[in-house]
Amino acid sequence: MTGPFGSTYSNKESELPIFDVVLEKYHVRELGKGDTLYHVGDEAEAVFRIEEGLFKLSIDMFTGRERIISIVGPGDFIGALTPAYESYQDTAEALSHRVKVSVVPSDQVDSALQNVLHVATGVHLQRACEALEDTELPVNARLARTLLRLGERFGNSSDDGKVHITLPLTHENLASMIGAARETTTAILGDMRSIGLISGTRGHYSFNHHELSEFAIDASM
Repeated sequence: MTGPFGSTYSNKESELPIFDVVLEKYHVRELGKGDTLYHVGDEAEAVFRIEEGLFKLSIDMFTGRERIISIVGPGDFIGALTPAYESYQDTAEALSHRVKVSVVPSDQVDSALQNVLHVATGVHLQRACEALEDTELPVNARLARTLLRLGERFGNSSDDGKVHITLPLTHENLASMIGAARETTTAILGDMRSIGLISGTRGHYSFNHHELSEFAIDASM
């Protein structure tokens, strides 16, 4: 799906053939909410394809605060995507109560999978560029754009034209995604609800895509 503020790639099931590669021969690992698949700086020993559940990919800023750089889910590849780096470039922590990943040791990446990983690397780069584009914008614009991207990647549309997302994201997670204080993020979410721009809370949000897009544009001026 392509949107005015989102990636041209979505990991919704209907668009997964871009990563259509058979990994049945590899070990499948299961994790629970809060478990860490790998830490930034660890030796990059494997590539992981997410089969079920969600992860947050994060880095630690010089201030000591966590910055979530991406939310990833089924169909996404993470980990040692390129041999250019000998260590993982982020930390992958499970957000869902149950997650499953296929584990491909780095020394077993064949040419077919490598081609897929080139695409996956581009996807991650694009998402990082989108987050970088937001850094100079006001917090309310950053939050609106983030909700739009989450809707494009993980949301479902209803007959009334609204986008509905259900993700295990706290206000603190959203604050970490947009580089803002949790208190500020909570206040802006409240303001958006009060004017009818969004409904819901704590990972359950609904909004009209066009209206939220217009808000994001206006708030960016």
